[in-house]
Amino acid sequence: MVVEEEKLDLVEHLDELRTRIIRSLMYVALGGVIGWIFYPQIYLILMAPLVGPIREAGGNLQWGHITEGLLIRLTVSMAAGLAIALPGVLYELWAFVAPGLTYSERTAAAPLLPAALALFSVGIATGYYITPRFVRWMLAPAFMPGETVKLFRVGAQIGFMAKLYLAFGACFQLPIILVFLVKAGVVSPDFLASRWREAMLAILAIAALVTPTWDPVTLLILAVPMFVLYVGTIWFTRMMERGNRETELAEAQNHDADLGQS
Repeated sequence: MVVEEEKLDLVEHLDELRTRIIRSLMYVALGGVIGWIFYPQIYLILMAPLVGPIREAGGNLQWGHITEGLLIRLTVSMAAGLAIALPGVLYELWAFVAPGLTYSERTAAAPLLPAALALFSVGIATGYYITPRFVRWMLAPAFMPGETVKLFRVGAQIGFMAKLYLAFGACFQLPIILVFLVKAGVVSPDFLASRWREAMLAILAIAALVTPTWDPVTLLILAVPMFVLYVGTIWFTRMMERGNRETELAEAQNHDADLGQS
């Protein structure tokens, strides 16, 4: 009887998982349609950090073959679809996982979801802000002498930008992971502070893995903000724990006062 109930529970969970995956795919498909409709505007936004520095360096953008325009539109539309669908996909993931968590785990994890979305957006915005400066530096005469012809394929540049923005958005999730580990009691702020050297090496390794190129400049552009986030998370978690201790102390004092009055 117990085995049958477990099988029924497993079937129900699998059915729910299938339903939520289908819903997530529908969100992505709808986002892709929106991305296709607004592709001209999205294309201009994506290329804006590149066009200015490339023209300043005397370079030109070119299309590689007649089908490249269609392929780029499909790629950009799907990337936009994923970005648009991300809140809905995260909600479906949370709705599937939350029933299996304890109350304390749900309380600890719930605020992290909107924070993850916000940090993902901040990461992309940071990459977008840094890109023109990075491109100008890479196109400097020290690396590309003036007598050379500078031709850049549109598809390759958009692919590079998409990977770079995705890397920034993903790596800016570092504070979410650390805060969750602190709340879960796996690590403490003092432990994180004492291991900053190891953390720096790990951040450099992660940046090397996720950046679209292996050059040290791109690596440092991503690693430096990650380390700043690491240090900021230590400060934030210390303030969070101090606030929790003060709240617990106030509650204990109120409890003692209530006992004294009774």
